[in-house]
Amino acid sequence: MTAWIKRIVYTALAAYLLSFWVEPIVGSTTFDVTWPFYFLLLVPMFASLLPWYGLIGVVVFNFLAVLYVYHGSLFDWFGLWLEDLSGVLSGALPEEAIFFSAMALIGVLFAILVGRTYPSYGFVLGMIVSTLGLMAYFDTWTLYDGEGQIVLAILASLFLLFVTDLAKRPSKSLVRYVSITLLATVILALASVSPTLDGDWSDRITTSFQNAVNEGQSGTGRVGYGVNDEQLGGPFEQDDGIVFITRGVPARYWRIEAKEIYTGKGWVESPVLDSNFNRGQLVDPDVDTTPEQALLRFDRRETFVPYGGEYPQAVETESGTEFRVGDIEQQFPNETVHIRPSGKIVFDNDNQATPRTIQLRYSVPSFTEDQLNLNEPVTTLTDEEQQAYLQLPDSLPDRVRDLATDITADSETPFEQAQAVQAYFRNGAFEYNTEDVAIPEGDTDYVDQFLFDTQLGYCDNFSTSAAVLLRANGVPTRWVKGFTMGDARGVIQGETEYTVRNRHAHSWIEYFVEGAGWVPLEATISFSDANLLQVETETDAGSDPVANDPQANNENEPTNRPQEDIAIDDVATGELPEEARRIPVWGWVLIVFAVALLVWNRKAVERAVMVEWWMRRPLSESSLVAMQRYLMKRLRAAGFKVDGRTPSELAKEVDAYYESEEMTRLTRLFEQTVYADQPPNSKYKEYWKIMIRRIMS
Repeated sequence: MTAWIKRIVYTALAAYLLSFWVEPIVGSTTFDVTWPFYFLLLVPMFASLLPWYGLIGVVVFNFLAVLYVYHGSLFDWFGLWLEDLSGVLSGALPEEAIFFSAMALIGVLFAILVGRTYPSYGFVLGMIVSTLGLMAYFDTWTLYDGEGQIVLAILASLFLLFVTDLAKRPSKSLVRYVSITLLATVILALASVSPTLDGDWSDRITTSFQNAVNEGQSGTGRVGYGVNDEQLGGPFEQDDGIVFITRGVPARYWRIEAKEIYTGKGWVESPVLDSNFNRGQLVDPDVDTTPEQALLRFDRRETFVPYGGEYPQAVETESGTEFRVGDIEQQFPNETVHIRPSGKIVFDNDNQATPRTIQLRYSVPSFTEDQLNLNEPVTTLTDEEQQAYLQLPDSLPDRVRDLATDITADSETPFEQAQAVQAYFRNGAFEYNTEDVAIPEGDTDYVDQFLFDTQLGYCDNFSTSAAVLLRANGVPTRWVKGFTMGDARGVIQGETEYTVRNRHAHSWIEYFVEGAGWVPLEATISFSDANLLQVETETDAGSDPVANDPQANNENEPTNRPQEDIAIDDVATGELPEEARRIPVWGWVLIVFAVALLVWNRKAVERAVMVEWWMRRPLSESSLVAMQRYLMKRLRAAGFKVDGRTPSELAKEVDAYYESEEMTRLTRLFEQTVYADQPPNSKYKEYWKIMIRRIMS
């Protein structure tokens, strides 16, 4: 195989390996097509075979051609690029233009590496590790399925290693490497077609948490929204992972769903309830509402639609398709929308991901003080609904009911009772804590343990206890979960953007007032109703008389527990505690991986350092002797017999092994300087550099 053919095959295999980056990366964005990114990544790789001016020409032409075919106008795209760059500098996520540019730069970078390093084990191993690692990451944490492609990527990696070795070694070893490669190919092919049990990696991880809970053991969960709330309690870890970014609305809580049945350990959904109030209409028709529109951009694939007020009148996807309230199920081109009885909006029964970008239209209720203080018998809810929203387990200790009576002794209306419960938490000995939160064991009731034993916890403890106390006094109540307002990122095009992260997941309650509807209540200490409840007064419409608590600071309150599908956290905006500012687990993984990579490639690192060091030093007799000693050291490490032989004998053996003449020339120049008192020849450095790279490759 000629050197030119080897290089073409080497480049083609490297390009094929790079092509596995496209589907997982682009599939996690809002792009509907992938072909532009194959061109942006792969064309520069093949252009690396050309001279540098040919590479530049092909890269520029390819980039402009892809833009023109995809976008239709180069001038408009340049304007979008400037606008996108301005947004990125202001703290926004990159849009289409910047993403195109980034992918093109990745293609150029790999093209330069392929052209400059051929043939290089370091480049090949780095590319293999990064490709397989990227595929594994996206397969684990996103909807990307790399089950079939991972086999092809491994085969391509083996062939690329074979071609690299073939380009660096004599042809006499061809049979051995072909045999190894073919054997690995046959094994992978047989493994791919053999019957196997379906893998279930994620369930193994979360099930281990659930087993720990069932056995009464303690464990630390991770902050985030989940669907399983049957077992509450336990400590958690911070998670700054982005869930979605919103623009166009003021700071607001984001509702996802409500649950009705309290089991003594946690919450489950009740049987289907068909009233409008249950389906997301929060308030009575007499309550004033303000229409809002919000743009939500999800950072990863989710299976829910958060909304900031009443049930959305419309949800529009990035494709321009929308569904309206009342359409219980409506077929999209590729999506089915379902409205769960809990008020949760899902696509394809919780299995299909929500579109990456959606536009919501909904209404935000604004109560008057008179409406909140109504004390009419509940007639809007059916008997079945009242039974669900007043349900309490028979195992609930009597002292919880007695405490509820004592707290609300001076309260008459549901609103006054809710305020009394809120004040009880904020004025008592309760403490917000995320590390020492207990998990109820045996027959211990979750609320009873919090109210009388521990008195420390996070949002799930406070919200669940508030719901139980109000139900004990006959006030219909439900447990709500979603997200707080998030962190302000900056002003983009005149609108404030908020980043909602896993640590902003939260739980609160809604209690029912006849004539007003479902009224939200923030029960967690250090939190305010200001971003949850809007109340109109005679002097200041939109003010909030229940939000003037001196402790109402936006402090961290993430809520999570060690269970399957970790349920919920409660974190408002504000500075992270010391624990959250520590290096996350993935950071340590990357650090360990980087150290391991350095150890694995220690020869390449040493070679690069030593070559650079000696090349920069002026050549003298003393430096030449030191360089010769280092060369002998490397030859010994490579297996050559150095001691007891003449320099010329050693040079002939080394040149015969590497099929070169540099060692003989280097030895001749060394002898002329040391033994013939001639000045050092600058050619010595050139030959020395070549030999060091060959020996340590």
